[in-house]
Amino acid sequence: MALLVMARGVFYRGRDAALRAAGSARAVIEEPEAYARQLGEAGVAAVRESARQGELRLEAMRQEGIGLIVLGGEGYPARLSQIHRPPHLLFVKGRASLEERFPVAVVGTRRASRYGLEHTRGIAADLARAGVCVVSGLAVGIDAAAHRGALEAQGRTVAILGGALDRFYPMENEALMERILACGGSVATEYPPGTPPGKYSFLERNRIIAGMSLGVLVTEGGRRSGAQRTVREALDEGREIFALPGSVDSEGSALPNGLIADGARLITCAQDILGALVIEPGQARREPPRPKTPEAAKPPKPPKEPAAAQGQASSGLDGREAAVFAVLAQGETDFDTLCERTGIAPDDLGATLTALELDGRVRALAGLRYEACG
Repeated sequence: MALLVMARGVFYRGRDAALRAAGSARAVIEEPEAYARQLGEAGVAAVRESARQGELRLEAMRQEGIGLIVLGGEGYPARLSQIHRPPHLLFVKGRASLEERFPVAVVGTRRASRYGLEHTRGIAADLARAGVCVVSGLAVGIDAAAHRGALEAQGRTVAILGGALDRFYPMENEALMERILACGGSVATEYPPGTPPGKYSFLERNRIIAGMSLGVLVTEGGRRSGAQRTVREALDEGREIFALPGSVDSEGSALPNGLIADGARLITCAQDILGALVIEPGQARREPPRPKTPEAAKPPKPPKEPAAAQGQASSGLDGREAAVFAVLAQGETDFDTLCERTGIAPDDLGATLTALELDGRVRALAGLRYEACG
């Protein structure tokens, strides 16, 4: 599986289709030409090259202390395996297994206030003392505060990166990453060594944070922050959404306050989360049921615009934006299809979609699908 995942230029959809057709990664690696319809010509060449250099790359990873967790294999989180588009392979440093009985995600803005940082740190520490594994993205701001809180309580924390382990970002949190590893935590990613971080990869990793967790806590963030994407992925997978209320005058409280208005569970302390997930502090006695988020918490989809209105909406866009909008105007589609139909590189496409979302021209759906909203 590692050699297949490390084949540069093979997108998730093509790899997944080839795996389903072949029945195993070994079969694809040994005879990629047989799966040219799924991989494409460039994909076949990429798989061949990965197979040629694979052993050297695997040995380099072993020397760096990077472990591999295969979908369906030992140590792979059961909840994550059940989501839409589960990672085929996870690259891990630290504790080899990512199986946790009670993982809870804590996410929020990078531009956190003192209020957000203090409450995040305190809640994460109390969750960790109760035996919860705190999951976050190791970004600056709220993510870092969540990891630090768990560490201060001598608890377990898992960081999911938006890039490769050898291309760590942001550098200011490298010391925090080393502390997580030294204290028995894990740092994981679906991206093989050598993969630079990009906007697309950070969007992708949000589904992992949400997918492996029982619930997601949002402590601070603007309405258009990256945490909103994590919430959307969590809602799609039936996870519980928690939100820390804040001042109506604070831009950073716009997202959690809005989530509460839409039906998310308002929390003021860790005990609110433990009670909702049926986790007894210190030693949980049973696996909690998979929580269901109220339907009211799901943001309503805007009505489809008529073709004429969509044509008007595409005016004023640059070349990449116009190309993306033209595809989406024909109906919702997924990220990989957009890459193929527009010819735009993944990182550039991620940036283009973000710009279109901010302009209100495109709406992101669960599972990295998008639609034009006029």
